[in-house]
Amino acid sequence: MLTNTSRVTCTLLGFPGVSYLNSAGHQVGAAATRTGPAAAPLTLAPGGTASATLRIVHPGIQEGCDQPGQTTVVTALRVYPPGSRTALRRTLSDETACTSASVQQLSVTALTR
Repeated sequence: MLTNTSRVTCTLLGFPGVSYLNSAGHQVGAAATRTGPAAAPLTLAPGGTASATLRIVHPGIQEGCDQPGQTTVVTALRVYPPGSRTALRRTLSDETACTSASVQQLSVTALTR
């Protein structure tokens, strides 16, 4: 869920960018793929919210991420609102993720209300 914390109205269109980060702030594995249809532009007044669904495939389920050494600890999710070059960060605890960029472990839908 994204909330407009500014004092002005903003418009969002499309999909957020989402990826895992390690403790050094480096991306782990592949960024989330986009799934589902694109949505119409959303205009958010100050305090308004929009949400997207993030799907996560847990390590050990997919080929390429089912053997020792193919996972690592991740400490955060990095989220780019559509059209933004400034990332938001959501801290995680006790999470592991696939290290291979060829394993698709995250997918995200377009933002909606």
